[in-house]
Amino acid sequence: MKARTKILIFVAIISAVMVIQFFMPGLGQAHNMRLESTREGVSYSFDDSPSFHSNNSRHFFFVTRNRIAYYTSAADVRWWHAFNFTRPVMVARGDIVAVGEQSGGRRIYVFNSLGYMYHVDFDYPVMTFSVNETGFLAAVVQYASGHGIQVYNRHSSNTPLYSRDIVEELWFPTAVEISDNGRYIAVAILDLNTRLNTVLQFGYINQSDGFATGNRYGLFSAEEFAGQMVYAMRFMADNRLVVATTSHIVGYQITPRPSGVSVQNEIWSVELQNALSHIAFYNNVYFAYVTGDRNLGAIDAPAVGTVRILNTEDGTESGVFSMGRRVTHFSMGSGGLLVGADRNFHAVDLRGNHLWEHNALYDVRGRDVIFVGDTDTVLIAGATRAEIYERTRVRINDFENIFE
Repeated sequence: MKARTKILIFVAIISAVMVIQFFMPGLGQAHNMRLESTREGVSYSFDDSPSFHSNNSRHFFFVTRNRIAYYTSAADVRWWHAFNFTRPVMVARGDIVAVGEQSGGRRIYVFNSLGYMYHVDFDYPVMTFSVNETGFLAAVVQYASGHGIQVYNRHSSNTPLYSRDIVEELWFPTAVEISDNGRYIAVAILDLNTRLNTVLQFGYINQSDGFATGNRYGLFSAEEFAGQMVYAMRFMADNRLVVATTSHIVGYQITPRPSGVSVQNEIWSVELQNALSHIAFYNNVYFAYVTGDRNLGAIDAPAVGTVRILNTEDGTESGVFSMGRRVTHFSMGSGGLLVGADRNFHAVDLRGNHLWEHNALYDVRGRDVIFVGDTDTVLIAGATRAEIYERTRVRINDFENIFE
């Protein structure tokens, strides 16, 4: 191709780009924006078991085997705290995070965005734990025979606020959640006595509330899920509890009464036609789930990789997004969702509208792709380093080498 022809083609391309930007700014912006690394980030060893959390801010928590740190999006450390875990797991609710061993540890730390809050040393191995947005820690411990449920907060880290023994044969507590006001507890128990069942029990934390129930542990209601296991559950705003099982997602409302025991009611239910691939919760109001393989006989089941976004107040669907294939990464934050399949990632708003697409140049760890402050800023974690990426405008000189 002659040099003069190359120049004419190049000028035509540049002119077209300028016309788009001038006459159609929205379209021009969409075609000239992409994620670029800021080169700011954190490094770690391959076996450090890193994890990250950000709560609608330009800061993020970073956990490894030997410490937790709180970073700005410019990778400046605000504070850090040392500890020693073999396989650390971080559980986060808003600006509160709890860190312990993945299973079998005997110490759990609780932090907020300002730093260390408290820690609890357990007499027995901790099998699973959760934390709420006001700093209540709930743990399932394993006895030599049976299990225990224990609840703590920063004002009572040596003696549990609530303690319960579960010694029934073939009863296995799998999840425990505390309402944000610290009043209610929900425990999911797998019952294998006759067939696979899950019993969901509701109770009070405080003895003064529980006295009216006439039950030793303040239990006031129970639900049974025949033939189902609990995949996840989460207390949301206004004492609403979302419970995801292997076949349904159910919303419950706990309503206090001026006198007598609180009332728990089912307020909505979603039947699942697919296995649950992922589920995430956001801002105490929304949650979203991703469909996996279709259930046997489910003819009208949505395709694998369908994302459904729901409002927990009434169970209505606010948006749908189709990934078109199996999802490997999923998170919610900053008013949006991040959906990934291997190295391909999409940002979606709470109505299911597509915001942008990004193809990573390297394999991404686990679920460690999160928004940091807004839907145009993302942390992406690779094998030994996590970096902050921001949406930036593509410069005109990016076309310079198009013909080389």
